[in-house]
Amino acid sequence: MRQIRTFILRLYIDIDQREKTCGNLQALPGRETFSFKNNSELLNLLQKLSNEEVMNLPMNKSQNENKPNFYNENQPVE
Repeated sequence: MRQIRTFILRLYIDIDQREKTCGNLQALPGRETFSFKNNSELLNLLQKLSNEEVMNLPMNKSQNENKPNFYNENQPVE
C-alpha cells in the first residue's frame, strides 16, 4: 500500500553559511509547524510525521470489518 503525504517545506539558507540548512515543515492539512536546524533533523522529522500517519491506518481489511458500521444501507440519506 502506498501513502501520499503533502508537506510545506520552508528552507532558510544563510548566504555566508550555505552548508547550514534550517527551516520548518508543516504536514497538510492544517497541522502544526515543526522547526529543524540541520539536514538530519529534517529527515528525522519527515520520518516521524510519515510514521504517525501510517500508525493511524488499519493494519488490514479485517480490522475494518470488526468495527461497528453505523451506516445502514437500507435507510435513506438525508
